[in-house]
Amino acid sequence: MKITGIIFWAIGIVLLGVGAYMVVREKLFLQSSEQATATVTGNQSYTYTSSDYGVQHYYYSEFQFETKAGQSISIRESDGNGNQGGCAELDAPPDYQTGQQVLVYYDPRNPTDTAQIPKAVSMNYYGGEIVLVIAFICIVIGLIFFGIGLPRSRSTTTFQKSH
Repeated sequence: MKITGIIFWAIGIVLLGVGAYMVVREKLFLQSSEQATATVTGNQSYTYTSSDYGVQHYYYSEFQFETKAGQSISIRESDGNGNQGGCAELDAPPDYQTGQQVLVYYDPRNPTDTAQIPKAVSMNYYGGEIVLVIAFICIVIGLIFFGIGLPRSRSTTTFQKSH
């Protein structure tokens, strides 16, 4: 039981570090980022095929904004290949409508690769928070298993000393 507890505790500590890194990284990005207003320029459909889920259909929105330095940037939500944001399923309406104005955060040193719409910011925070909750659960489970195993090891040690 003690070994199981130590394993859960160690996994929890690692996840705690990963979750904290994710949340802090996003917080630092937001503190140092600049903001602009992006306009939704269109919604495109995307088909993704995987061996696990088969064929899936999504919408992703395309955005256009201008940096404070005057650079024109085009970005889009995730299309399944790791691009920014998230997608809506085809059977649901797109998350954004063409012409809609959306706040965008970006690093002025690299606006094309760092631009995030609020949905992506939320996803990054929620991802970090979920990892932190799982870390906390693992640490608690680890401490419980370790605590359960501790009296057994003490009673075994006491029994061995008395004989």
